[in-house]
Amino acid sequence: MKRLLALVVLGALCAGAAGCDLGPTAATVNGLTISQSSLQDQLSAITGSSVAQCALSIEESQSGGTLPPVGGTGDATVSTQFTAFELNGLIEQSLEQWSLARHHVEVTSSDVATARQDYASQLEAAAAQTGSPCDLTGASLVGALPKKFLDRQALSLAYQEKLEEVVGHVDVSPAALRAYYDAHLTDVTQLCLNLIIATDQASAQAIHDKIAAGTSFATASQDPGVNSNSPAGGQGPCVYPSDVVAQLGPAAATAVEGLGDGQLAPPQGIPVQSSTGATTVWVVIGVRQHHLVPFATAESGLRQGLLGMGGAKLTAALTSVVRSARVSLDPRYGTWSPGHGVAPPTSPKPAFLLNPAVDQTSGPSILGPSSQSTG
Repeated sequence: MKRLLALVVLGALCAGAAGCDLGPTAATVNGLTISQSSLQDQLSAITGSSVAQCALSIEESQSGGTLPPVGGTGDATVSTQFTAFELNGLIEQSLEQWSLARHHVEVTSSDVATARQDYASQLEAAAAQTGSPCDLTGASLVGALPKKFLDRQALSLAYQEKLEEVVGHVDVSPAALRAYYDAHLTDVTQLCLNLIIATDQASAQAIHDKIAAGTSFATASQDPGVNSNSPAGGQGPCVYPSDVVAQLGPAAATAVEGLGDGQLAPPQGIPVQSSTGATTVWVVIGVRQHHLVPFATAESGLRQGLLGMGGAKLTAALTSVVRSARVSLDPRYGTWSPGHGVAPPTSPKPAFLLNPAVDQTSGPSILGPSSQSTG
């Protein structure tokens, strides 16, 4: 999974149109208004769900970052760091919306439905790669997310994907994706591998020779020369050719990709890095079968891959927009700059605090949606 959003979409971004929230504003972005009530509603959706916070943590970990602390120093409060994090996302989201408006492009309900599928698959892949702090992964993680949070993440991703499509001049319509799929069947055909990790080269050769003589991988996996890290029964996963290259290296991938169903490769020495330095792991690999992934299953991954090719153009386009953006924040939420985004407000000096013993590392708290008392 290459892309995961840290942005969260605002329920209504408006510039004075009828039906918009005309209450106090948290920020204005090129004339678009982010209301305080909308920001509070967003914060409430996240602070009220540990699973939503888990999903955001996974997204941040996937991108190499760390989610700011959510809770403030008082009851029912939100930290200024997390409020700034969310508000920064809303500002980026509104800049994407403003950019699309300049191209006379709108996000449709179909775009949002597609983005919902993409978000789910991205989150599942990220959780599998980085781990999950809430011990939920796959469909269980996505299924436990609050509908309001998932709706907003889907809408946010829809704006990003639509802008990638526009500035990258990428056609990701169903017809275009189907044509790409049909022209790249090899890339969407998984290799279902049998795999045994041996303790050394000699053991790998002995195991290989037994299998070549008719012993099954399941039986050979019980050999004393088998490393305990081998998959159960010698049955490895079904993976795409690109994954074979990434995980086994080019040389082993070449040997494996040329195999037919039921065929066996010579023992492969795969260089790896361990705590004691570089070493070579010896594996015996065979192909159980080739599995053509159905178009419906591969569609989301293909769309994300094609959109990802326009990532550099999206970055360039947003960089240009950010440099010229007109952003104004309510000072209680901090300040904004093109280079650093939203910076939370500076903590007051201890002499001005009612309780100087309160930990200052997270700064003063923004009131949560269910409380009007100071934290």
